[in-house]
Amino acid sequence: MKIEAFVIIRNLESSAERLNFGDFTISLVGPRFANLRQLFSSGDINDDDWIFEKSYGSTEEIPADIEDILLLFRLYSVGDIAFIKFASKIQHVPVLTRPSRVINDLNSLCHPALKFKLESEKCESWKAFAEDIRRCGSWSSEWFAAARRFFLSGGAKPFKPEQDDVDRLVDYATALESTLVPERGYSVRRVSRRAAALIAPDDPVRREAIVKFIKRFYEIRSRIVHGSRLGDENRQWLSENCRELELRLRQVLVAAVRTVPPGEEDRRVALAGLYDPTDEDRGSFAVEKFREIKTPGVRKAIAAKIAELAGQ
Repeated sequence: MKIEAFVIIRNLESSAERLNFGDFTISLVGPRFANLRQLFSSGDINDDDWIFEKSYGSTEEIPADIEDILLLFRLYSVGDIAFIKFASKIQHVPVLTRPSRVINDLNSLCHPALKFKLESEKCESWKAFAEDIRRCGSWSSEWFAAARRFFLSGGAKPFKPEQDDVDRLVDYATALESTLVPERGYSVRRVSRRAAALIAPDDPVRREAIVKFIKRFYEIRSRIVHGSRLGDENRQWLSENCRELELRLRQVLVAAVRTVPPGEEDRRVALAGLYDPTDEDRGSFAVEKFREIKTPGVRKAIAAKIAELAGQ
């Protein structure tokens, strides 16, 4: 039984009209507009949309495979490639389809700077990348399952800093933490330094620049989750740095899948080897929190407890 799957794709830019990846193709709707519109039973399809097409042996394998393919496209390069509507046929007869969490039209019209660009000569490069990542032990790990879920969820949301519509950043931060911080506490310090160590292990100057960049990203993320408006400065920073932010996230996820072990205990050891807070870090944090105490009596009592602990 041959099952043909079709997905409407947007935010893809290419000089080619058809991209061939071997076991599937992506092509412009073009003159097939009327037939495809009937297949999708919707007026949502446009003649300048793209169509993903692939044949399967069973319906059960389709949702996971399409999610994998979307994920691999997004990991391969920066860009808001969007899978917005799904349809299938069995023996040329359209069939009912169940919804998939990765298919939606929330970011179907993205900012021009975030178009996903792919030319024909890059198809083989993408295939090699996809095969390499899928062979990694952590591709099927529990920690990467969480990271990929939030990465895909974030990438499916609009990104409009000028309107404070940047909720995807919360999902992106969660994807980073799912990847890099199995411990509790010091999340920003651990995320920023471990991310930098993965991306630029042999370049201290570049590593510090990445640490600074991710900390700025987390400052903005904190404003979002605490209900504050971004402000003009943060809106401008996000508009100017959206591509680098997308790139850094992808670099971390790809490097982690390739190098961080799938098992939880081995993963903890490997991440601690990249960076872990020192006693000096913990001491500085304790002093900082102590200074926040306003009540004189409480300050005195806590100072006495610290002195007692120091003497033990």
